[in-house]
This record gives sequence, structure tokens and C-alpha cells, in this order.
Amino acid sequence: MAALARVAIIAVVIALVFLLSRECAPSRVVFPSPSPTASPGSAAPTRSVTPRPSASGTATIAPPATFALTVTDAELTKAAASSFPQTVSGVTVRDPVVHTTTTNVRLTASARLFFGTTEFVMTGTAYASAGRVAVRVDSVTLGGFGLPDSVRASAAASVEGAIGQLVPSTVTVQKVTLGEGTVTIEGVTGR
Repeated sequence: MAALARVAIIAVVIALVFLLSRECAPSRVVFPSPSPTASPGSAAPTRSVTPRPSASGTATIAPPATFALTVTDAELTKAAASSFPQTVSGVTVRDPVVHTTTTNVRLTASARLFFGTTEFVMTGTAYASAGRVAVRVDSVTLGGFGLPDSVRASAAASVEGAIGQLVPSTVTVQKVTLGEGTVTIEGVTGR
């Protein structure tokens, strides 16, 4: 009976080894498609392999692409509206309208005072600086009276932010051209 038990144990071990080795083997083996055969007198077929990038290889940098964007007064007005209403020197300014000429950009808005409404006017020029659109504010008036330099600086920052929303951050601005009712921004796209 001991011999029978040994034979049974050996049979179980062989069965386990068979089952375990079967689980380790791939269930499906895929062979590559056969390559075309060469006809007599032609060169032997070759197989092309795409090289894989290596850590020691050099990176390929795509050349920059040109960028041009022409924005109309209506689009500038819509972009400026996202920064309003604003409080300027204690006065609420709202409903901006942008008018562009070949010499400057003029933003007019209504300003509500405690005794009524008057006009807020800002004039300036857009230009390229450090790869972005910059704005030089020449004058800011409220009801015809000039406002301090601090108001000009904050107005310039607001307008630059509004125009900046129209230009992707990957663009390096090289030139800004003013036209009648348009502003054209030119540059190159980087990475």
C-alpha cells in the first residue's frame, strides 16, 4: 500500500507540474506576418525598424510657426467688458466701448457719480514689449478732467490683461499694428 501511495503522490506532483508549467506558458503566440519573397534577380527584402529615442540622443525642436491675429473693435470691446465694472477713484465705470485708429486706441465708458453719469475716456497705444502686448496709456479723463498717474497705470494693466486673453501664452509677440477699427498682433509660436 505504501508503494501505491508513492505512485499516487508522484502522479499528483506530475499533474501539478504539468498544470503549473501550462499556466506559465503564453496562451497565444503571435508570429509576425511573412515578409514578401524576393523574385529572382531582385535584391533581398529588408525590414525597416523605427529607431526608439534614447536618453543620450538629442531632442528635435520644431521650428517656430508664425502667428497673426487681427482683432476688431467689437472683439476688443467684448474683451474689455470682462474687466468692467471697475471702480476708478471712487467712481463706478461700466459699459466700455473701444475705438481703434491708426494712431491710438480709445476706450470710452460711462461713469456713475453720486449726482449723475459722466464719460470716462482713456487713450493709449498698444505695442509689443518683452514678447507680450503692452499698452501705453496717454490720458485718462473723467468728465473731461485728467486723473492721476496711478489710474493710468491700473488702466494700462487692465487693458493689457484683456488683450492678453486673446493671445495664447505660447506666442511671443513681435509686432502690434493699429488700423482703422482693428489691431493686428504678430509673432511666433513657441513650445
